[in-house]
Formats: sequence, structure tokens, C-alpha cells
Amino acid sequence: MYRRGLDVLKNEEGSISILVIGLFMLLLSLSLILTDISSIYLSKRALNQTLEVAVQRALTILDQESYYTGEFNLNQLGATILGEGDDDPGVPIDCSEGERLADETLGDVASTKFAPETNIKDIRITSFQCDGFQIDLEATALVDLPMPIPFTKIYSYRIHTHAGGVAERASTNNYYGFDIG
Repeated sequence: MYRRGLDVLKNEEGSISILVIGLFMLLLSLSLILTDISSIYLSKRALNQTLEVAVQRALTILDQESYYTGEFNLNQLGATILGEGDDDPGVPIDCSEGERLADETLGDVASTKFAPETNIKDIRITSFQCDGFQIDLEATALVDLPMPIPFTKIYSYRIHTHAGGVAERASTNNYYGFDIG
């Protein structure tokens, strides 16, 4: 009887199935993790594109008071043609209206489900910096993971991104209505 118990312990029949089940569970876990990582990557890319749209819209708000003060006169025209005029700093931006428009843009995107392949929610602007000629915008969003990994209790992930832009005048050969090129 004692000998029969040892024979049962030495029997290796079915041991490969335990190895196959273990490797299958490992493969399944890795595929879940890779799916979540891919979802986070796509969501970050969509948030970055959305932020770029918000920056571009904010750059379109012209600060008319700054733009039209110190208008060129004939003396400044001559100095500019001779190459001795002031450098053009760019197009002045109304920072407060630009911030409002950027926030409105992100709100529109969040409410219309801009990127259905992503699980982005709770988009928030964390930083809006504007010096009158350029804008730097930072935002965060919460991404719901499509396949939370069991026993980790991680169901969502917060992503951060930033975008910036400068309002510039287009190069032209038309100075004050005179086409010189």
C-alpha cells in the first residue's frame, strides 16, 4: 500500500496540461496589459490633438488694442524697407478671451465624444500661459481602461499633455498695398 502511494506521486501523467494552463494565463494577462497600454496611448494622442485644436482656436483671438496702437507711418515704412525698422514680434493675442475659447473648445470636445475609440473623460486645463504672443496649454484627462486587470483595482488612468503655439504674420511681398514682388 505504501508503495502504491509513491507510484501515484511519481506519475507524471497530465503535468504538461498544468504548464499549458499556466502559460495560457500568462499570455492572457499580457494581452490584457497590452490592450490597456494601447488604449492609454490612443487616448493621449487624441487628447494631444484636441489640445492643439484648442490652442489654435485661442490663437485666433486678436488683441485689437495692441494690434492697432503704434501703427506704421511713412517714416516707419521707409525704415522697414531699408531693413532698419523694428522686428515684428508677431500678432498680439487677447489672453483672457483666448483662455475662455480654449476652455470652451475642450468642453465641446468632451461633450460630443470627439474620439469614440478612446475612453477619455474629465478633461481639465491645468495650466494656461499666455504672454500676449504665444500660448502654452496643459491639460489632464481620465482614461477608463477597457480591460482592467483583475486583482489590481486599477480601472482608470490619468494622462497629462501640453501644446503650445505662436501667432505669426504670414510672409508677404505686399507692403501697405504695394506688391513689390
